[in-house]
Amino acid sequence: MIFSKKKMTAVILAAALAMHAAGWGESVSYGAPKTIVNKPAVQTKQSVKQDSAGTVLHNIRVGDNATYTRVVLDLSNAKKYSTVYENNNTRLVINIDGVSTKLTEAPAGRGAVKDLILGKYGDTLQVIVDMQAAMPNKVYTLKYPNRIVIDINKEYEEESLNQVEEGLLKGKYVRVDGRGMLTAYMLDVDPAKFDVTMALGAGKVSSGLRKLTSIASSNGAVAGVNGGYFDWSGDFLIGDIRINGKTAGIGTQNRTGLIKRKDGSYDIGRGNYSGAMKVNGRSISFWGVNCPRGTDSIVMYNSLYGNTTGTNEFGTEYVVVNGRVQAINKGNSVIPANGTVVSVHGQSQAYFAGIKVGDRAVIEEGFGPEVGDAPDFYGAGPQLVANGQVSVASNAEQFGNDVAGGRAPRTAVGLKDNGHLLLMVVDGRQSHSIGASLTEMGQLLVKYGAVKGFNLDGGGSSEMIVNNQIVNSPSEGVERRIGNAVLVKRK
Repeated sequence: MIFSKKKMTAVILAAALAMHAAGWGESVSYGAPKTIVNKPAVQTKQSVKQDSAGTVLHNIRVGDNATYTRVVLDLSNAKKYSTVYENNNTRLVINIDGVSTKLTEAPAGRGAVKDLILGKYGDTLQVIVDMQAAMPNKVYTLKYPNRIVIDINKEYEEESLNQVEEGLLKGKYVRVDGRGMLTAYMLDVDPAKFDVTMALGAGKVSSGLRKLTSIASSNGAVAGVNGGYFDWSGDFLIGDIRINGKTAGIGTQNRTGLIKRKDGSYDIGRGNYSGAMKVNGRSISFWGVNCPRGTDSIVMYNSLYGNTTGTNEFGTEYVVVNGRVQAINKGNSVIPANGTVVSVHGQSQAYFAGIKVGDRAVIEEGFGPEVGDAPDFYGAGPQLVANGQVSVASNAEQFGNDVAGGRAPRTAVGLKDNGHLLLMVVDGRQSHSIGASLTEMGQLLVKYGAVKGFNLDGGGSSEMIVNNQIVNSPSEGVERRIGNAVLVKRK
């Protein structure tokens, strides 16, 4: 069949009008943009030439495909409108003046749209688009027929990596998909330039809790993240921790942590604490280290705990220095800088019967074969990555749902095959980040090159600082006071 130029033009125009009438004929490119667009913090306005009286909103339509979700507002005439972004850019509000409608409600949300709400305020109509997250979006108008179109991308990733100084990189990762929006922050640390160490909250275990910024500044750190688990009282740590050859605290389970060897290299492995006092042919195991002494217990204190044991008079304490019992007290003994105090209560005092000042006494401690004689071990757990693969060991390390369950703000450590360390924090419980499960945290570590990795304390404790500035958004809105921190210090 042969058409004249005039007839061909008419056919093309008719086809174009049909496509536009369906709401899907617009030529728009959709991909996975690297930056979020159309998210102004203040109200913006877009005008169209025609503004006739008696405009009617006929319909609100929602369409969805693999790349984006489209909302179409069908109008009888072209109209001016304004857009406002709220709730950390997760809510788009369209205001249209001088419009009437017989619609009583908007259709249900789908895809990238969590909810649609239609409001009427006099001769102003308001269409609220609640997005699953702060998705990239585009608002524009079309004619023949007249429409306001909102296109919302469904998935994207955004990454950045910048040098803080030689040997220290700071990165940010944002991901939006069907699960929602996730925001993570990371530090890549070269151990040839920096030491990664653990610092206690206020310098001593018993001195209480401090904010990460305070811990970092008092230790001259360039950067840092929150550390392992601690008791809310601020009296003791939870987990196997050794700092510069001294035990800071112990846990009841064998859990994963960061190992710093004598040569300054790092590894990740599982601790297995054992400790005892050998005296008069007996080996008497400790029930705890640097923690409050309970009923019938045996607790060893060293100088990391504080100046004194803080115990009451209803026990017996053996001060051991240079392999000898130097003194025997009833309570609140001074802890020697180069020795220990073994504090005993109740029925456990029977194990120490006959011990006198001057007796030979040896304190023996170990953290298991994986840690060996490494002077530093920062235990927390569970393991997240092994052999370059996600391998969550929450069951083996006996973690409950308070740590292992669901998505939450998280902090983790990874070891790369080049020896660099990754310190990572994921925000959670906020509109800009849903948090991560332990498996998702492991996936992030692997994404950035970790061959081994483990979990640190999380929730409201999760925090990262660089040059004493908070990098992430702590879930409680303020810095939480914590018991210990993992710091990055110049060599």
